[in-house]
Amino acid sequence: MNRLRLVILLIFAFSIRLSAQNVVHLCVGDNHNFGVPDNPTSFFDWSISDPSLATIDSGNGTHHILIDLNNTGVFQLLVEEIDANGCSGYDSILVEIHNLPNPNIFAIGPTSFCEGDSVGLQVDSVYVSNIWNNSDTLIYTFADTAGLYFVKVTDTNGCENISNGIDIITYPKPSADFWIDGVCFEVETNLIDSSLIASGNIVSWIWDLGDGSYNSGPNIFHMYSDADIYDVTLKVVSDFGCMDSRTKPLEIFYIPDAQFDFNPHLPSILSPEVHFNNTTIDVSSFVWNFDDGTDTTIENPIHVFSDPGMFEVILTVMDDNNCIDSISHIIKVMYDFILYVPNTFTPNADQDNELFKPKGLRMGKYQSYQFVIYNHWGEKVFSTDKVGEGWNGVNAIPGKYAWVIIITDEMGTQQKRVGEVLLMK
Repeated sequence: MNRLRLVILLIFAFSIRLSAQNVVHLCVGDNHNFGVPDNPTSFFDWSISDPSLATIDSGNGTHHILIDLNNTGVFQLLVEEIDANGCSGYDSILVEIHNLPNPNIFAIGPTSFCEGDSVGLQVDSVYVSNIWNNSDTLIYTFADTAGLYFVKVTDTNGCENISNGIDIITYPKPSADFWIDGVCFEVETNLIDSSLIASGNIVSWIWDLGDGSYNSGPNIFHMYSDADIYDVTLKVVSDFGCMDSRTKPLEIFYIPDAQFDFNPHLPSILSPEVHFNNTTIDVSSFVWNFDDGTDTTIENPIHVFSDPGMFEVILTVMDDNNCIDSISHIIKVMYDFILYVPNTFTPNADQDNELFKPKGLRMGKYQSYQFVIYNHWGEKVFSTDKVGEGWNGVNAIPGKYAWVIIITDEMGTQQKRVGEVLLMK
């Protein structure tokens, strides 16, 4: 009978770590390839000393097998090669199966915060390598954007595992901004919030007005006590507590000092033209209101008043900073009472001087009017309250007649005139 020849084979494992005692260190739950040099005429019989730890998945009978690593522990992997001559050879290797690492990460601070902030995340143990899903490779990382964070670790046995995940939530930060309306001394300045936020709402507005005073609200008014440059700061807070601020310089300007003069100082109905002269300095626009329903933007206008009376003429000026001032003067337009009564008339049907009546200026504006004529016996021969009506002298004998005119003029003043007229035929 032939004697068996013992051949020691070299078992090799693919991509494994060997210890000094020729122990292969692998990780539970994984599978791994083992093999020996191939001999096409040989049969290879593989066996595992403790089948509860690992099982052969495929390849038994060949020079190459795949083993499933099911539980932690140490087992011996044995292979027997039987060649075409019936001769056998053996080799074995020790395999230790290790538990996977169990990394746990925790946050050093709140996991929901405002854009621009961050939170530190750290793994609970020291490992050979740490690879965070944001590409950091230290034991810790800083999360500054929204998303799920985790780390993949490798221990000293080469086993890998992924940690728990921490979900980071970021809230939008508002963008503070505001408008300034009104930069003139002794005029309220309106500060108007124009801040924006991507989602959520701005719920708080705090104004530092730059002069030692503060206010709150989206739209405020403030009166500065002097013309100067002030740094105004608006701080806004969202409903998630996210904050932003904006500072703008605000220059308060003195308002112009409106002034004008005019000539003549006592215009009248007969001389109603008034020359107005702006004497304000450093202004760019002018508005005149003449208190009679008319206005103009001419700097030095000439105005003709149509009626007597008291007129409050207002000049409003504005400078290049849109600061406004105004001034007014009372213009008294004098009333000229002018009434002409002829002393003779000739009602003789020659169509000349046929009617006796007074003539005057602006008679149609009288508030009341009475015209009476008497004969030399004191008898009333004519009377009217109509301005355009006169005495035609029909059936009257030639001679002198007395007349009386009583008027309440357009200014409310009573005027009385008396005289005589000679009737000739």
